[in-house]
Amino acid sequence: MVKQEYIKIDGDSYIYRVIHRIMEGDCQMDHGPKLVEIKPMMVQKYAVTNEMYYQFLNESYYSPKNKRNFLKHWVNGKYVDGEEDLPVVNISLEDAKAYAEFYGMRLPSEREWQYLAGGPDKLKWPWGNKKDYSKCNVYGEKLLPVDSLPEGASPFGLYNMCGNVWEYTDEIHYDGDKEHYFIVLRGGSYYNAPDYWHTEGGAIQNNYHLKVHLLGDAMNRYETVGFRCVKECE
Repeated sequence: MVKQEYIKIDGDSYIYRVIHRIMEGDCQMDHGPKLVEIKPMMVQKYAVTNEMYYQFLNESYYSPKNKRNFLKHWVNGKYVDGEEDLPVVNISLEDAKAYAEFYGMRLPSEREWQYLAGGPDKLKWPWGNKKDYSKCNVYGEKLLPVDSLPEGASPFGLYNMCGNVWEYTDEIHYDGDKEHYFIVLRGGSYYNAPDYWHTEGGAIQNNYHLKVHLLGDAMNRYETVGFRCVKECE
């Protein structure tokens, strides 16, 4: 069973610049270039697993107000045997934040996430500047344990920041023109949707973000989205 580890990241700054896909309802956020500051923090080496989230539920007694689709891949309130080390999915942003807050942590901002994935050299991919599908779980048939593919780790030693599951970032944004709220996902996933209209999957480079509309907890739980946490340090 995977035991979570924490990696210390020193403070730094970098030029934030991001790209996004151009589709109906495309992103109107500030995409840089912009100088951003990264404060010292501790970061989870792995995405949160089914077992880690199960322990959280037992310790916190957390229960979402709307339980529809919450951990729908579990059976009788627990993950299936053999899936303890897979990243937890079918949780909303609020479900992920509840976990983080209970343990005195938070989700990373997307600017922090990009730095954690690319390091001070602003790599295009966690492992370097060349796409290499052998270093990430993409275009596959299933999730892999969070400690898989160490050769694809980021410069800070963070696993699976490309592929396996998209990861939540902290902020909720409001689009005043269209009067809806949205969040930003990072990292791509193992699954490649049959139609690009839905969303691309697979290997997604570090400087790419995906805008996703918030539609309500039941519809904001996805089989391809997980999370990892950070916390401030001196």
